[in-house]
Amino acid sequence: MAGYDTAGQIQHTYAPARREFGVAPVFWLRYFTPSPAADLFNDDPVAESRGAWRSGGPHVGCISAPTQSRLGGSAAEGQADAQAFAAAMLAAYYAVGPLDLPAGGRLYCWLDQEYSTSLSRDYWDAWANYIADYNFAGLGTYPLYPCLYCTPSSPYPNCSTITRAHGVDVPSAIWTPVPQVCGSLAHPPHWHPEECGTVPTKLWQYGEQGACGYSSNVDLDVGAPGFVMAYHCFRVRSNP
Repeated sequence: MAGYDTAGQIQHTYAPARREFGVAPVFWLRYFTPSPAADLFNDDPVAESRGAWRSGGPHVGCISAPTQSRLGGSAAEGQADAQAFAAAMLAAYYAVGPLDLPAGGRLYCWLDQEYSTSLSRDYWDAWANYIADYNFAGLGTYPLYPCLYCTPSSPYPNCSTITRAHGVDVPSAIWTPVPQVCGSLAHPPHWHPEECGTVPTKLWQYGEQGACGYSSNVDLDVGAPGFVMAYHCFRVRSNP
């Protein structure tokens, strides 16, 4: 089951994407603070949730894309970025009445590491531990699960960093943009993304807008066989 990730606001993106691809997405993946290069879901969560509902894909996953140089930095930087991300997700949750946590209790939280960025052990450990230990909305269920977007074949540290992680430091999943095969939303390619080895790749960004020449402001994503990304997203249960 396929969906979109986008740096634009859903309410402005879903109609052109629907015209281009002809089918509704199952899920959206959107950026939250700190993500300086993108529009932020938490800036207008009600309008974005309405857009997700109207698009036919009422599930919204969570990405944080900090200033990339920070990912190679200190534990203090990792914790600060995780704190900002968790606070942004919580603010959106409170702002939108019909925005629910996943029924299964696992909201995947993606740290965006681009190809030429290095990920340090100090940053990752602090970021992942804060996300995993965050008592979201005081519920006591700890539903946030750290995950990593990266290119496993990059020469810069990514898989080698998380290989040394233990316990809650270990990502729940990898999301990768390689290889780029483009294609459609209705008929995703057969599953063959890059793998880190120690942590399973569960999500594949098989069609990037820039690489594939899509006119709408979306990238195309598909989950691994048997993995349903929508189950690890916020769910908009009704039109806000």
